[in-house]
Amino acid sequence: MSLNIRPAANADMEGCHRALAVVVEEGRWLTRLTAPSADGYASFWQSMRKMQAPQVVATAEGAIVGWCDIAPRDNPLNAHIGTLGMGLVPGYRGRGLGKGMLALALEQATTRKLERIQLSVLHDNDAAIGLYARLGFVVEGRRHREWKHDGVYRDSVLMALDVT
Repeated sequence: MSLNIRPAANADMEGCHRALAVVVEEGRWLTRLTAPSADGYASFWQSMRKMQAPQVVATAEGAIVGWCDIAPRDNPLNAHIGTLGMGLVPGYRGRGLGKGMLALALEQATTRKLERIQLSVLHDNDAAIGLYARLGFVVEGRRHREWKHDGVYRDSVLMALDVT
């Protein structure tokens, strides 16, 4: 199987939206219950492209199976900060694609002159927390009982990386 990690292109929008929908449907890794509408995602995508935000995809046989993006803040006082978002569809995890996507996105962030990358990850997502830690992210805090779904609470772990 041919696996690839590369910068995202305009033509990748629909594939990224499909991959996001698959991960959201799992109901376990992302802090949302539904994927955004096609129009909502297109708006997000276009804003990321306009800001020249870091965007990376993972492909398998040409189909998008993962994404990683870093959304720069739009406030001039914290425009040096980017917020990380990423995911991989089931069946492609544990193959190094997450690490590869994140490494390339961090390179893009440096080129984009971002200085700090931050994220929020659910406390029980051990694989993601481990990946972020291996690439230098540190835990800066925790929001207890931030998410509640079907009566189950989950915490958010706040992590960040200084890329200067």
